[in-house]
Amino acid sequence: MKIKQLLGMLALDANANEIGKIIDADFDSETGAITQVVISLKKNFLSSNQMEVDFTDVKSIGDYVLLNIEVDKEMIFEEAEKAKQAEKEAKKAEREAEREAKRAERDAKKAEEAEVEEEKEVVEAEVVGDDDATDVKID
Repeated sequence: MKIKQLLGMLALDANANEIGKIIDADFDSETGAITQVVISLKKNFLSSNQMEVDFTDVKSIGDYVLLNIEVDKEMIFEEAEKAKQAEKEAKKAEREAEREAKRAERDAKKAEEAEVEEEKEVVEAEVVGDDDATDVKID
């Protein structure tokens, strides 16, 4: 069988439930044997997920790719949704950490500028104070 024939074939689980279509296959580079197939799990027009299946779980290939395993698509969609949500939350936390780091950097810079300004005022006060001390009154 040529890979062209495999790609696009419908995949059925052990209960003959339609899972999705074969969209890719992985090969062993030394033997050329298929090691995995990737199935696109269609939920609806706008949503799909992918599932990798070891080629040892393929029972037969004919008009369909028949698998030796049962697949609960709803569970896979739920797991994928949870993974997407966790990824969104991780990105949100990363952005918040970046904002917090920028705030801390700005605050540190402002504190440093205030310290420099305060040092300038102290030096100016010392210079003004020295001038007063060198002024001598002659009666």
